[in-house]
Amino acid sequence: MITAKKSRWFRRFFHFYNTNWLLRRSFYNIHLKGHFPQTDRPLILMANHSSWWDGLISFYLSEKCVHHDSYAMMAEEGISAFPFFRKIGAFSVNPSNPRSLIQSLNYARTKLIPHQAVWMFPQGAEEHLEKRPLGFKPGVAYLLENEPEAIVVPITYYYTFRHEQRPELFIEVGPGLSFKDKMTQERKELTTILEHLLTSQLDKQKQYIIQERIEEYSSLIRGNRTASEWLDTFKKRWRKR
Repeated sequence: MITAKKSRWFRRFFHFYNTNWLLRRSFYNIHLKGHFPQTDRPLILMANHSSWWDGLISFYLSEKCVHHDSYAMMAEEGISAFPFFRKIGAFSVNPSNPRSLIQSLNYARTKLIPHQAVWMFPQGAEEHLEKRPLGFKPGVAYLLENEPEAIVVPITYYYTFRHEQRPELFIEVGPGLSFKDKMTQERKELTTILEHLLTSQLDKQKQYIIQERIEEYSSLIRGNRTASEWLDTFKKRWRKR
């Protein structure tokens, strides 16, 4: 497997580039609901995976909102093609190779210490946002079996077009949960509980967004002005002449 090799200066550079070039130019607005836990216990940041953007959004949250030193699993072919991701905390996983998969999970365990966090996408691959069931793999349950002190934070990403030229992203951070009292359950049962938890949060989030009930969200990143906004400004100035 390929381990992470963090670089502080590169993380700062890439955070600036990611925020001000990639995200602001690509999204009309990125909204956030909820808060990351204020604790020194290790965190498993468990998110759904439906878009190429998920990794870059997770890195942005790690730098801006998460109070822990964060790491993330990334497909081996991706990290081989773009090794600079190692410098922002990515390490490889190859689900098709059982031995390599265990190596990656055991490496993730070493990162679950106080004040550190690991991002996990339990679906194992990008799946359509509306696909059900989510189809969780047992990686998070495996980590909890070995690191029961870890807090699981359910995070859902919902991408959508609303009323503007560019898409919007709604991020919901659920309350941090301890599964220490559920360690007597089988790994398969625990995986089912985790999948149901994230599915329920994602489905409720979807319904609230459809109903335009977004008052609990705050704007995390406001994108650059759209063509329609520039045109509207031009029209207003023209009328004043």
